[in-house]
Amino acid sequence: MKRKIAFLLAAALLFACSGCAKKMEEASLPSSTNSPAEPETPGQLNAGVPATAAGKGFDLIGLVIDDDGSDRAYMTMYGFLHTAENLSYAAKIYRATAGEGMLSAVDEAIADDVNALLVFDPTCGSDAAIGRAAENGIKVVVPYYESSAAGIDANIIADTSEYYDELARGLAERMTERSLKSGRILIYGADTAACYAAFSASIASAYPQFRVDAFDRTAVDEQGAIDELATYLLYNRDIKGMYVVDSEAASIAIQARSKAQKTFRAEGAPSPTPEPTPAPGMTPEPTPNPGLLTQITITVFCNGLSDDNYGLFSDNDIYALCIEPYYEAAAEATMALDELLRGDTVPPVSCVNRPIIYNDTADKYKAIFEQMKALFNIT
Repeated sequence: MKRKIAFLLAAALLFACSGCAKKMEEASLPSSTNSPAEPETPGQLNAGVPATAAGKGFDLIGLVIDDDGSDRAYMTMYGFLHTAENLSYAAKIYRATAGEGMLSAVDEAIADDVNALLVFDPTCGSDAAIGRAAENGIKVVVPYYESSAAGIDANIIADTSEYYDELARGLAERMTERSLKSGRILIYGADTAACYAAFSASIASAYPQFRVDAFDRTAVDEQGAIDELATYLLYNRDIKGMYVVDSEAASIAIQARSKAQKTFRAEGAPSPTPEPTPAPGMTPEPTPNPGLLTQITITVFCNGLSDDNYGLFSDNDIYALCIEPYYEAAAEATMALDELLRGDTVPPVSCVNRPIIYNDTADKYKAIFEQMKALFNIT
């Protein structure tokens, strides 16, 4: 813990000495001058470490990861490498496929005399690999995903307990700012069940004047998805807020909203208006305020930071972006490895927040994203 505090204080001092007037919370974010040296190709990160590192008086730490080419994997690798560099560790990435590949990667790490490992596996199927590492005296921390594997030393997970409350508050407050006293919020995506349950509970508790509905994408092709959502929005014009669950569906939602707006301006209200059918034992749903039906205006929150989503955000098509904190979880997990190697006590489970970014906070997260792309030569 002392090493972690010293690390954060050093970062803050560096910012203060440079004359930066930004908030202290930005001090722990990477700057372009502190980024790891860019390799000629991303594959060089697997080339190994200097012979003087492992077993020669230096601690070697590693990351076992299923590198599927996703932003998720790259942000995790960047968080690990950047933090390891700042903590002066030799570091190595072991790319592997889920399952047996993870076990083979751990065996390779054991052969390299690695002292501590991060194991990142979205499938949560690496218990055997974690156990193998622990049996060989390697400290193991699992970032982002919950794990109950035997031998794990710490689990740094992305917090969802407060995330949906914050998300609901952000959308509902924006609707309130627009002087809306009623209306619906739509959860849209390929699988909305988990989000709908948590989000609707948050809205019902704090903003009962608003209702929450879900619309699951059924069309496989993009244009089909745009058309079906546009039709839904056209017939349900009391929808005034929308959260898009899937990162890749942000463009679909924005294009569907635009199509619904153009159709409504050109053709007016569709006819006949469908009547809602209440479920057995349920009272009929309330009739929306007619004033809500005169125009299609929808505040959109989207999940995931990508070039496309950030472009929509910059063009004010999206009001807020919800970040999956892969970089933050990897950085915190790497600092936990540091504490473990120094003999400090680390909580078995701790959380990193899932931030929601608006105009005043977007740039610093985009900076991390751009530095990650530069490191791995992603265009």
